[in-house]
Amino acid sequence: MQPRTTSHENLLSVMADRLFIFDMDGTLLVKTTASIEIAKATGTSDQLYLLEKHFSDGVIDAFRFAQEISAFWGILDKNVIRSVFETTPKLENIEHVTALIRRGGGKSCLITMSPDFYAHHFYDYGFDFIEASRFPTCPGERVRPEMILSPKDKAVIAQRLCQQHGFELSDCVAFGDSMSDYILFKELEHTVSVNGDSKIRTLARYQYEGLDLREAFLSVCRKLSR
Repeated sequence: MQPRTTSHENLLSVMADRLFIFDMDGTLLVKTTASIEIAKATGTSDQLYLLEKHFSDGVIDAFRFAQEISAFWGILDKNVIRSVFETTPKLENIEHVTALIRRGGGKSCLITMSPDFYAHHFYDYGFDFIEASRFPTCPGERVRPEMILSPKDKAVIAQRLCQQHGFELSDCVAFGDSMSDYILFKELEHTVSVNGDSKIRTLARYQYEGLDLREAFLSVCRKLSR
């Protein structure tokens, strides 16, 4: 007689051969963004506020936004960025979730339009892949349009990672909070609003309000296992 599969094993089996995609700003970061936290630390909050207003009003695009913040930030000290990252409020149990995904045979990916020099610190939390906008690393280097991500790039990156690693796009699970995730959510069947705005909550298949990523993640996995 075969041993009965436990509920824990069922949940792990759900993670096999899946790509789990996480947004950063407003999702893993609680009620804030990397740019807001960097602006606080560098005394550029007023400049950032105006830029964000112009971006939300459609006056500038993601590339122009990146050009402007790069101009008034310059090349930031790595220790400053590390300090900002460590003090930014985040969801609880992020490392627990990435470890579960790896144990179950899946892959975890963070995709963000924010700067790579901030986002890459999330590798310490166990992510398999991190895709972010690439900013200059030395004086005189310019922001290049092909290095700056836009909302549509999230879906393109998800498709590319699935092709590279043998996953089905229809099996992917994406976690996000706002309209920057809209195009990606439209492409996927399994989508999770995490403390999301009204539009993304309506679009998402699952919704979570709270501060614990493990709680959100396991809730979705239980539904996928049914």
